[in-house]
Amino acid sequence: MRRFELDIQGMTCASCTARVERALAGLAGVDEVAVNLATERASLRLEEARTTPAEVVATVRRLGYEPITETLEVGVGGMTCANCAARVERALARLPGVVEASVNLATERASVRYAPAAASPETIQEAIRRAGYEPRPLAGPAAVDGGEDSARAAGHRALGRDLWRAALLSLPVFVIAMGAHLVPGFEGTLARLAPAEVWGWLQAILTTAVVVGPGRRFFSAGLIAYRHLSPDMNSLVMTGTGAAWLYGLAVLLVPGLFPPEARHLYFESSAVVITVILMGKYLEELAKGRASAAVHKLIGLQAKTARVWRDGREVEVAAEALRVGDRVVIRPGERIPVDAQVEDGESWVDEAMLTGESLPVHKGPGDRLVGGTLNQHGALRAAATEVGEGTVLARIIRMVEEAQGAKLPIQGLADRVVRVFTPLVLAIALATFVAWFAFGPPPAITMALLSAVAVLVVACPCAMGLATPAAILVGSGRGAELGVLFRKGAAIEALAGVDTLVFDKTGTLTEGTPRLTDLRPVDGDAEGALRLAAAAEAGSEHPLAAAIVAAAEARGLELPAVEAFTAVPGHGVRARVAGRSVCVGAARLLERDGIAIADAVREEAEGLASAGKTPIYLAVDGAVQALIAVADALKPEATGVVAALAAGGRRVAMVTGDGRRVAEAIAREAGIAADQVWAEVLPDGKAEVVAALQRDGRRVAFVGDGINDAPALARADVGIALGSGTDIAIEAADVTLTRGDLAGVLTALTLARRTLGTIRGNLFWAFLYNVLLIPVAAGVFHPAFGLHLSPMAAGLAMGLSSVFVVTNSLRLRRQPAVRLAAPASS
Repeated sequence: MRRFELDIQGMTCASCTARVERALAGLAGVDEVAVNLATERASLRLEEARTTPAEVVATVRRLGYEPITETLEVGVGGMTCANCAARVERALARLPGVVEASVNLATERASVRYAPAAASPETIQEAIRRAGYEPRPLAGPAAVDGGEDSARAAGHRALGRDLWRAALLSLPVFVIAMGAHLVPGFEGTLARLAPAEVWGWLQAILTTAVVVGPGRRFFSAGLIAYRHLSPDMNSLVMTGTGAAWLYGLAVLLVPGLFPPEARHLYFESSAVVITVILMGKYLEELAKGRASAAVHKLIGLQAKTARVWRDGREVEVAAEALRVGDRVVIRPGERIPVDAQVEDGESWVDEAMLTGESLPVHKGPGDRLVGGTLNQHGALRAAATEVGEGTVLARIIRMVEEAQGAKLPIQGLADRVVRVFTPLVLAIALATFVAWFAFGPPPAITMALLSAVAVLVVACPCAMGLATPAAILVGSGRGAELGVLFRKGAAIEALAGVDTLVFDKTGTLTEGTPRLTDLRPVDGDAEGALRLAAAAEAGSEHPLAAAIVAAAEARGLELPAVEAFTAVPGHGVRARVAGRSVCVGAARLLERDGIAIADAVREEAEGLASAGKTPIYLAVDGAVQALIAVADALKPEATGVVAALAAGGRRVAMVTGDGRRVAEAIAREAGIAADQVWAEVLPDGKAEVVAALQRDGRRVAFVGDGINDAPALARADVGIALGSGTDIAIEAADVTLTRGDLAGVLTALTLARRTLGTIRGNLFWAFLYNVLLIPVAAGVFHPAFGLHLSPMAAGLAMGLSSVFVVTNSLRLRRQPAVRLAAPASS
């Protein structure tokens, strides 16, 4: 049982507190519940085996109140294997007030959700320190150098120095101990140069220098792990190499304790194994550095300084010192430091990092700029609109980091194995030693000691701990480079299993900007009809009205003055234009005003509707003068995307608020079956469409614009938001496609599937590696086949297993964006 306190907002009376108390007291394993209205705080004791803090928070939220929790991201230095991550996770989870904690070995970060009523960043960092690791406060995405990155770089440099020192000290030990096995007559040469005791003590001195110098990192961390009753990789290395080192010292110091045939020195098994493991860890860190290159590349896009116009002159300041409203001066060739709006000047800006579009975009007064993009030609003066972590680039970096730090459901198996793995290995090593010492050939101590050390060294759980996070790290980073942002890591696994994709129509399958497609005047005067219709619609904010006005402007038509204007919601508009009565709208508007529509005109309008266009009538002075059609064109890539999804065995559907005939016409053009079209659906209804498919056993991804489609995006197994430019709906879905290209859906699906496949391959290798090599190291196959693994070979295998997992994950960096073949020209 442990005490848990939680601040709660929204309680207004005694009935509220009583309701919360009853609900919490009804949870299994919860007692001593007290809810205070004055302090707005709940205090209780809970048995975590039956009810977790996360379930308490969820219960309060279900009651309609808001539990106050915060999330802290903190770096964790010194972790070397999955057991380390698990130990930090347990230490954090035991803290009063911590709702949930997740620790990622690959990114060396902890994500902690906690109740500020009972925990704080300081107590969280202290818990990490007490567990034997170094808390590293993250400086945030705005910091390019320093903070976490500098600490990691310093750690990597220290690891490299230790590797070289260990190699220089271990080489003579290896030559002295193994030279006789490799070079004929070598043992005699040593004997002529000095007595055997001198060479033995030289090995002891050099090995001791390795143990207390470069190897100290394993021994100090291993002792701490033993003290916490949670042995890890360091404990295994310490136990194995320490046993070989102490045995050699004992033989030198008190040889009388051992029979002559057992007076062997095993210093090389200690010194060389430490060196080989350091080499493996160094290579692993190099590979992990390449795995996180995507985030560092994004961070590198952020400008470090900015020129600000103050007191009539330019002043250079640090980018993080900018404030909203500051007037920023951007010269040609400079990166734009923050999100801003152009006030003065014109230029061309390279926005490829955001949109993927290689051609620069023209910018002038009123246009928006995105921080991190590159100003190419002209000078610009702009007002800062978003600074610091509010900029688009900072939000993208934060989103990628959160996805990389996430823990996928598939990782649960590895976590459960790791929890019991190291104690099991220690038991196997002990059993190995006892078995060989009791039944092995003389001198039995040789085989017993070497086999036990080999088991301890080869059985490091590093590969299992890195299998999932390394793949997520690379996969989500590569996704960011391709314009696919995974808001959370679990979306990768969910997206890989999707079998149905539901597309919103407007702005997703279509361009989202209606255009005038047909103008059919009754009397042959097309320009006159368009001039009157555009003048009447100029006062409307409806998208269809904007399309008519834009068509008139494109033709350079001068619009007559409007003397009166009335909008009729859902019908159209009425206006008095140049002394004439004008109606522009649907057939129901004309019927409402008693204006007759000829049968031929109605049939023409129905034909336009069947083609996916919206027919609009123009009536002047009580008579129909023209039929106008406006359509939202299908995106060029939509047909190819739908065809590719169907070819991959996925079901494709469309949902829209438009009428049935228009919806079916668009679906037909896109290649979506008529029975997979839901029309005239309101936003809440879109979520119900998704729910209905899920009830049929489908795993659904909803693709929409991320704002109007929010209910459906939230309800789907995976919500995919199309974003473009600065309007990225980063917070609206599980996955955001920053480039607004539908082909990004295919890229996201392919990347998710490959990432999950890589995770499965990593886990398979990590488990198989231990299943195969632990018996070999224990000498199980030695009596029958003479097959055995020396401690040095075991150390090399252990290091290479982690390198393999990270290198296998790095293959995801070569994943290309999905390109659709250009449609054949007619």
